[in-house]
Amino acid sequence: MARAPQPHIIDPARLEERPQVFEETLRPEAFPRLMESLANGDGELRYRVSARLGKQLQREVSCIIEGFVFLTCQTTLDTFRHPVSIEDRLVLVEGEAALPPIGEEADTEDYLVADEPIEVRELVEDAVILALPMVPRKPGLDESEARAKPPAEKGASPFDKLASLKKSQ
Repeated sequence: MARAPQPHIIDPARLEERPQVFEETLRPEAFPRLMESLANGDGELRYRVSARLGKQLQREVSCIIEGFVFLTCQTTLDTFRHPVSIEDRLVLVEGEAALPPIGEEADTEDYLVADEPIEVRELVEDAVILALPMVPRKPGLDESEARAKPPAEKGASPFDKLASLKKSQ
């Protein structure tokens, strides 16, 4: 009987100068919350997450995610391949009081309150969800094409049914 793989966990309290490295290649269907935004579970996501105690004892997490997923174009309702390329640097802090003032945050890093261990796959899933376009649109779609091609019909309109009832009376 095969055992389920152990989750990859980053414990901020146990980080050392020597980095903990987590690498995995998964299909998007392995991420339940991400699936809500995708056309299907096809695709591939490769990640490399490295966590360590950095300069000035900062808890640093480097997250590199590459691959592709399939989205549904909101204009044409066609499915299309969407590339994923993410490179994040996070600084883990113990509480909200440790967050820097908004004006002093660096553009190259984000801060995350992490007062308990973090599951690496959840971190990766959050990063991919945040990187997806709010309104997916097939690449190369010309504005005139978008207006010319109506969305696929899903059946007769309820108003058509009402009109036919009115005519039959």
